[in-house]
Amino acid sequence: MKEVFFLSGLPRAGNTLLSCIINENNNIKVSANTVLADVIYQLNMIKEYDIFNNFPDHKSLNNITNNIFNNYYKDWNVDYIIDRGPWGTPANLFYLKKTIKKPKFILLHRPVLDCLASVIKIEKPKNIEARCHVLMQDDGTYGPGSGMVAKYLRSIKNIIASKEKYKIIYYRDLVYYPNETIKKISKFLNVPIKYNKNFKQFSVNDIQYNDKIYNVDYHTIRTKELKHSCTKIEHILPKNIINKYKDMDI
Repeated sequence: MKEVFFLSGLPRAGNTLLSCIINENNNIKVSANTVLADVIYQLNMIKEYDIFNNFPDHKSLNNITNNIFNNYYKDWNVDYIIDRGPWGTPANLFYLKKTIKKPKFILLHRPVLDCLASVIKIEKPKNIEARCHVLMQDDGTYGPGSGMVAKYLRSIKNIIASKEKYKIIYYRDLVYYPNETIKKISKFLNVPIKYNKNFKQFSVNDIQYNDKIYNVDYHTIRTKELKHSCTKIEHILPKNIINKYKDMDI
């Protein structure tokens, strides 16, 4: 049976970079953006349906959710999995803890304004202000990428507030002190993990991200050097966006 941990990091905070570094190890892999949070949520929503309540076989349905991680990762030839997603949002955390009683979380953090500026820099939207507001709202009504910064920020805050087992990893530390950062993660998870500077683009089981569906290259990283992107946020974000979201952080 595999042991599963969780990564909940702000967008543009080094999630793909950290995943690529860890995935150079033989016995632990980080997933791409997970589908399992939605799967678990939808499975639990079935319990609200008339067809289920007409014959409420909770034990049989729970057998699916209780084994979902081992079933999903059955063909991953490792003993340890780090599943990447917004697992700390109240609903996700509630349902996750029905399956894994004491989960461990890696929280990858970068200042919110830096994350917004990085998204804007790579997406180049025509209306920067409108795009920032979409990124910072969490009702999921505006299509791909909507609320993605706010959702992960809420996930991180709720994990901390709920006093779960977590380790905060800062983007700057990952870039400037990768070896020390990986050692911290290894110690926290109690899993042997080493830093290999010769990491490659993200790939698991010969599957790569297909960012063509978004028309934006979100997941290609530098592999020849670790470099902090130091673009000044005031050169990218409007002043009213900076003022509105400057205090929205952990």
